[in-house]
Amino acid sequence: MRLYVPPYHTVLAMVFFALLAFGCGGGAGSPVAPSAPQATPVAPKPNIVLIVADDLDVPTMEQLLKKRQPPTAQPLLDELANQGLSFMGFATQALCSPSRATILTGKYTHNHGVWDNVGPRGGYGAFMRNEADSLAPWLKAAGYRTVLVGKYMNDQRADSRPIPGWAERYVLLSGAGGNRYFDYFMDWNGDIRQFGFDPRLTDEQRQENYSVNVEVKLVVGSIKPKAVDPAPFFIYFSVEAPHRDALYAAKYGGEFRDAGMPDTPSFNRGDDNARFCWTPQSEPLSVGEVNGGHRLQQFRLRSMRAVEDGYQRIITALQDAGRLEDTYIVFVSDNGVHMGQRGLIAQKNNPFEPSINIPFIIRGPGVPVGKTDAMVATIDLAPTILELAGVLIRDGSTGVLPIPEHIDGRSLVPFLKGQTPENWRNDLLIVNYDGDGPNGALGGISLALRSTEWLYSHGSDETKRLYHMRTDQYQMKNLYCEVDKALIAKFEERIATLLQCRGATCRN
Repeated sequence: MRLYVPPYHTVLAMVFFALLAFGCGGGAGSPVAPSAPQATPVAPKPNIVLIVADDLDVPTMEQLLKKRQPPTAQPLLDELANQGLSFMGFATQALCSPSRATILTGKYTHNHGVWDNVGPRGGYGAFMRNEADSLAPWLKAAGYRTVLVGKYMNDQRADSRPIPGWAERYVLLSGAGGNRYFDYFMDWNGDIRQFGFDPRLTDEQRQENYSVNVEVKLVVGSIKPKAVDPAPFFIYFSVEAPHRDALYAAKYGGEFRDAGMPDTPSFNRGDDNARFCWTPQSEPLSVGEVNGGHRLQQFRLRSMRAVEDGYQRIITALQDAGRLEDTYIVFVSDNGVHMGQRGLIAQKNNPFEPSINIPFIIRGPGVPVGKTDAMVATIDLAPTILELAGVLIRDGSTGVLPIPEHIDGRSLVPFLKGQTPENWRNDLLIVNYDGDGPNGALGGISLALRSTEWLYSHGSDETKRLYHMRTDQYQMKNLYCEVDKALIAKFEERIATLLQCRGATCRN
């Protein structure tokens, strides 16, 4: 029980009147009651908008920011980068559903159990086991209005049951047929709505049904002034772009005509020493494959233009509602992809940098503008959002909900306050799932350790690679055969430790 201590001036008044009453022989006057305790002001909870792109790699993000063709009249995602804090971000598994499960739970794949996009260990079916223990239920219990817009999980089909934690949901049903952009189904708060399939639609109507445009309207409509809805909101906005086939709205068809796959030293090349050190020699892309890759990259860049315009509309809606100054905006991708690097096109599910390194930007009240080279990951998003919402308290004091001790990631809130946490991590576990083993057992798992200095990977096919990331950022020289095997043993030991970690044991 908390002991109430009256304010100092109240104590003086009580003593004065007590003495007066005593001196007058204890007359019949009523005693003076102490003033009521003053409630400690509670800081209003911030709004949080989490925007998740699909397969947006860092080189493509850099093309959007630096190589716009033709230049646009106003900055778009440039504004986000110039107003927020950019991190060196990583996906702990470079595949859609496992990565999204990590974003929503704060757990490594081996702890949430979503290993694939489909099947018994993949997609929505596997994630259903985690739904009650994820961001939306936590935030809803803390008083947030929770809104889900766009892609949730792969292989998600029509289902009228409520999705735990979401007050409103407008979910693209990727397992219901059609494509992600013009012909698709949506779960509209339990109603199934169909977009784009009607052949009687005019070209203008078809463009209006472009999925990103429909979703942006839903996000904007969910942003309400405090006078209309005082509750803080959490909006999870997950776009389809720039996932293959990256269909784009017609208005952007003239842009990025001279663009193509990123021109990096690793373009259309494997390891320089691949034939001599545990890795097979990759076959170079043909001229036709290169041309097709360049065309796909143009489509990807154009598909992101609707996301950029949507971001600006969201900023405007927040300003008009008077809520921009108390809103955090988080922009990430579920994973990256290779676009020409190592001779791979639209490939992920591997430990190489184009697949695991992702855009990771946060802007909001008090967030310093700039970049940090701190190693952060998708496991850190949930604990960060929970702390911003007052649910997760780093010092262990009681929050709105008990601290989820089983979360594997760490909160980034200190960085958002201009501080560097002590003992921040210097490595991460990266996993990739290559299929079931014998008799349906979990198997075919490739493991990697990405540290601030090294990337070591041990494939399920026994390929082994080691790259020194400070001198070989494009991962072109495999050093596995050249280093002391005691170093390799340390990497293997660390991977084994992280593969068994849970909660606090994953964070150091």
